[in-house]
Amino acid sequence: MTISDSNISGIDSHSQPHSQSPSSHVLLVFLDGFGLGRADHTNPLYVYGLPRFEKHIGVKLRENTVVNKPGYLLKGIDACLGVDGIPQSATGQTSLLTGINAPKHLGYHLPAFPNPELVTLIQSKSILKQVTDLGLTATFANAYTDTYFEKAARRKYAHSVTTHCVLAANLPFRMTDDLRNNNAVYWDITRDHLDPLIEDINPVSPSEAGKHLAQITNTHAFTLYESFASDLCGHNADENESVRLLDKIDQLLDSTLASLNSNATLLVCSDHGNIEDLTTASHTVNKVPLIAIGPDAPFFTEVERIDQVTEAILRTFTETY
Repeated sequence: MTISDSNISGIDSHSQPHSQSPSSHVLLVFLDGFGLGRADHTNPLYVYGLPRFEKHIGVKLRENTVVNKPGYLLKGIDACLGVDGIPQSATGQTSLLTGINAPKHLGYHLPAFPNPELVTLIQSKSILKQVTDLGLTATFANAYTDTYFEKAARRKYAHSVTTHCVLAANLPFRMTDDLRNNNAVYWDITRDHLDPLIEDINPVSPSEAGKHLAQITNTHAFTLYESFASDLCGHNADENESVRLLDKIDQLLDSTLASLNSNATLLVCSDHGNIEDLTTASHTVNKVPLIAIGPDAPFFTEVERIDQVTEAILRTFTETY
């Protein structure tokens, strides 16, 4: 697809034509570098937590904590996938968003952006493509800028796994006009890192961003949203920065839940740990949270690894629990 093809505003323009109306909706909030750590002072998720969101699940997000009750699931799932070493973004995200064990496929954990071998996997198994192949609507809620695609065309940017997932499904990208219309969410939640040269786009509160994300979810069978702020924050290993970001995430998730339709399910998951351990600026081997809140939560009770999440999502659309 061309950039001009993708620069379309409005919710309906981001759906596949002739798609079925979904009977349920699934939102996957992918928080990069967000693991379940120890219950001590080195873990900002334990010390400060997500107090608004924790009211829904009843516990803090820490290792070895399980919640499984009607409409609510929290468990830690494996991100190492049987391959030695510390899990990394390219292979972790590919595993999460395709259902394929990418580090096992390559034989190692690959950081940053997918290589050609992983791109081939994404092109055939992107979760967005698999949902649209079912005749259902799917979308990536994140907004892009024209500058991003201009730099990518000049090979200054390599595409992320999520971007390749959109391309694989031949879906339009949400652009800055969508942000102006509150029909997209920026990766940093509040638009603080948006290019200041882009005019007429105001910052939003995390709660407002949550409402926008819910509005998108309520009109699509499957919605994917990515924030890599938690991974950046984890690499800085700064406690004050972590506290500020966790408050943003907390408000986003709480507002999203409050604005979702009753037939929508919120999923939260990650590709590897990072922000939960202030003693290191590197990724961790900790399990990552799998949180499911909503009517389709039972579909995820048997998930034990990040490469099993895609299959469970697809089952919500093809099976009755």
